[in-house]
Amino acid sequence: MHKHKVLKLTLDKLKTMKNILIKFCCVFSLFAFYSCDNEDDLREESVIYVDEVHESEFDKWLYETFTVPYNMEIKWKWEDGEVDNNFHVTPPRKEKAEQFMKALHKIWIKPYEEVGGEEFIKTYVPKLIYLVGTPQYNDDGTMTLGLAEGGRKVTVFDVDAFDHLDLQGMAKAFHTMHHEFSHILHQKIHYPVAFKELSKGNYTGAWYNFSDIKANTLGFITPYGMSNDHEDFVEIVATILSTVQNSNMPIERVVPEKDQYGMVTGNLTQKVLSDFQMKLYMFGIGIVQNKDGSLTLQQDQAGPIGLSIMLKKIDIITEYYKTEWGIDLFELQGKIEIATNELILENSEE
Repeated sequence: MHKHKVLKLTLDKLKTMKNILIKFCCVFSLFAFYSCDNEDDLREESVIYVDEVHESEFDKWLYETFTVPYNMEIKWKWEDGEVDNNFHVTPPRKEKAEQFMKALHKIWIKPYEEVGGEEFIKTYVPKLIYLVGTPQYNDDGTMTLGLAEGGRKVTVFDVDAFDHLDLQGMAKAFHTMHHEFSHILHQKIHYPVAFKELSKGNYTGAWYNFSDIKANTLGFITPYGMSNDHEDFVEIVATILSTVQNSNMPIERVVPEKDQYGMVTGNLTQKVLSDFQMKLYMFGIGIVQNKDGSLTLQQDQAGPIGLSIMLKKIDIITEYYKTEWGIDLFELQGKIEIATNELILENSEE
């Protein structure tokens, strides 16, 4: 009795499966009949194709200008794997990407190549540059403008803010490139340990809480340089190379007079200084607005000490670049200034 029940259930299942198969065959036949009857659906060529990526004139220029001579890959179109997805960033506008890359070739690669040599730039230039239109905003309220990864890739953020007609704007943008390239170089050959010892104990992760003047008094060129000795080193290099205005031709300036100890006396005097010399002269000195709207020069008492530390750092850095890389940083600074002024003139005439 039990066996007959099992057999009956099995036969019922077979009948059900048979009905499903018949219905499937009918539907398939109707579909096949419709397809054969519709001549528009019949094509000699394959309906499967691969969409070719459009290569613009700008892409061709990038290939000929950077890839062929320097073995560099330039990416400006969006690629999800090239950025940290924890941040909301967007790709650059094509117009801004074109302006930035034209400037990168003219005022970054060519001056380095002229001073350091063709072999130097071909060997150490980053093999991948990835452009991002917006800054990368961090949880601590700061923003990232550049990243160097593994000595081969540099990501440049905020490209959409690039102004190819503004001297200071271009200097600011290429401060990032000089900063990141300096990282690549010191990762290849480390700078002397004596550099780190000059500010030992003053490096801090809370660098963003310090003003420019306070950072200066501690011997740092920018507050960000306080984050660690690597950032300290490259920020000085980047500041030297991006302070391009009047670096070749010092001009007469009205500055506060200093006594023999480097403290401001309250009197004004005239000095012939380049922009970078002016930056050092005003180290630890700022302009403060009083309640009545008037302006007063204010100097931190530790300003002269900070300047003394900075001058020692500059000596170590410039010697390192000459000895290890055969590059005179101030000669390179001058080449960058000339190239930048020429490029702005060229851009303004277009």
